[in-house]
Amino acid sequence: MKDKKYVPEQVAEQLLQYAKNGWQSLFQNGAAMQDAVLADIIELGRNSTYAKEHGFDGIRTKEEFLQKIPLSEYDDYVAYIQDNMQEDRRQLTALETEYYLLSTGRSAQGKYYIETKLGALARQLSIDIWNMSLAGQEPVMQDPNVKMLAVTNCSPIEEAPNGKPVRRTSGQAAKVLWERAAQLYVFPYEFLEASMSEDDRDYLTALYTLRERNFNMLFCNNLAYFGVLLDWIEKKPQQMIQDIKNGYMSVQLSDTDRRILSATFPADPVRAAELQTILDTHGTLPVAEIWPDFIFSGVWLAGSVGHFSRDVVKRLPAGMHYRSEPYGASEAMFSIPMELYRAYGPLAVYSCYFEFMPLDGGEPVSMAEVQDGAYYELVVTTYSGLYRYRLHDIVCVRGFTGTTANIEFCCRSTEAYPLSGRTVYGYELTDLIMQTEQETGCLLKLYQGCVEDDALSVLLEFNNGSCDAHQFCMCLRKNLEKCGIKAGRLYIMRQGYREQLYQSLMTHGRTIQCLKLPLCAEHRPEAQFVAEIR
Repeated sequence: MKDKKYVPEQVAEQLLQYAKNGWQSLFQNGAAMQDAVLADIIELGRNSTYAKEHGFDGIRTKEEFLQKIPLSEYDDYVAYIQDNMQEDRRQLTALETEYYLLSTGRSAQGKYYIETKLGALARQLSIDIWNMSLAGQEPVMQDPNVKMLAVTNCSPIEEAPNGKPVRRTSGQAAKVLWERAAQLYVFPYEFLEASMSEDDRDYLTALYTLRERNFNMLFCNNLAYFGVLLDWIEKKPQQMIQDIKNGYMSVQLSDTDRRILSATFPADPVRAAELQTILDTHGTLPVAEIWPDFIFSGVWLAGSVGHFSRDVVKRLPAGMHYRSEPYGASEAMFSIPMELYRAYGPLAVYSCYFEFMPLDGGEPVSMAEVQDGAYYELVVTTYSGLYRYRLHDIVCVRGFTGTTANIEFCCRSTEAYPLSGRTVYGYELTDLIMQTEQETGCLLKLYQGCVEDDALSVLLEFNNGSCDAHQFCMCLRKNLEKCGIKAGRLYIMRQGYREQLYQSLMTHGRTIQCLKLPLCAEHRPEAQFVAEIR
């Protein structure tokens, strides 16, 4: 089995050639690559315990795959993953388990996934391709003095009973990047593994970044988190300046962690004096003054995360370049945005086999069969033992790169509002909100829908002083009715409601960095959070 080169290995060997010839060359024959990926996974998975117990052991063709393998959910794999964590007996695939990934983005209990060598390679390829293409677009990436803030969860966090590590998805990606070029980052990798409260971690992240005058590139899934760091700088400017001057960290740390981190945070009276002059001049620490070279942000631009962080964009320099980070999850990487300001990108056709389920409930179709502009629920088959796995993500096809579909994440399939006669999906509410913003000049920090009396009620939190709320509500009602959607109550939420939602979800290791606020409110908002109802 090991003389063969699997698709991710082939792509890895040719990565520099793809970069030289243009990334279009990687995606030119995406349809053929998808067939090769599926052939790989069929070969690796057909003799697994899962295949034998689900009646598709021994399959060899795509036709058999589609006929014999049912669509699956996470619960279908829990017992196999738990058994694998006791003893790796190739329960899901012939490949050995490298480590386990813990996802805390949506589940309070957390979900564990197996990661194999090929699965890990495919994931890393997406990150490398994104970074390499970015380096070609942004000359600052070639500057030897470049300094980055990469916001990530901590990793590793534990071991499975069989002794193999358990890691957070973003933390594992960060570990690889720090090992390659630790000098690029504003804080050391040891900071990710130090124990402290979330407030202290946020303070220190802001402190390390403020200390670095040459900070110029931000990598942060949820830009709203960078807003939290800016809030700390606004609240504690004098304390931070003193910490930088003295080489001290005004947070609670264990003796061991303080000793390790203090070695990476020497006193810098010159930087402290520069910041003090800025503070004395402006009465605050403006972003453009403290980081004059800050020009690039790699963030999620798609879905609710992108929409709910646009108020932070208003706080950053006007000439900032934004590029959406790769779309993926603990299961695999799915697409790679390649252009500035675009929330979509070509499918990672080497990463897993993709199918697309029409929202009207029809049978899944292959990438070669999707229609430009259509919406689908994404289904994946991976190198780490997930077979026709329903992600419950709704994506839209945004044209093609060669024969590879470009996709944009839109919302979760569970983000839907059942009304009599039709179901309204979260992305439809998003489109109507954005249309209304354009017509009224408003900017929302948050919007959510909920069904009341067979009508779509909407919760709205406006950016401070952004517009006339009455005008916005009148226009939104008109736009809802034009689309045949019965408008219910419009709740104008008090300032700070979005932050309250984030705080309520920050449990079991979840942080703002990994959270996606839902487009569906679970119930009518509590009265203390409502400023008025229209």
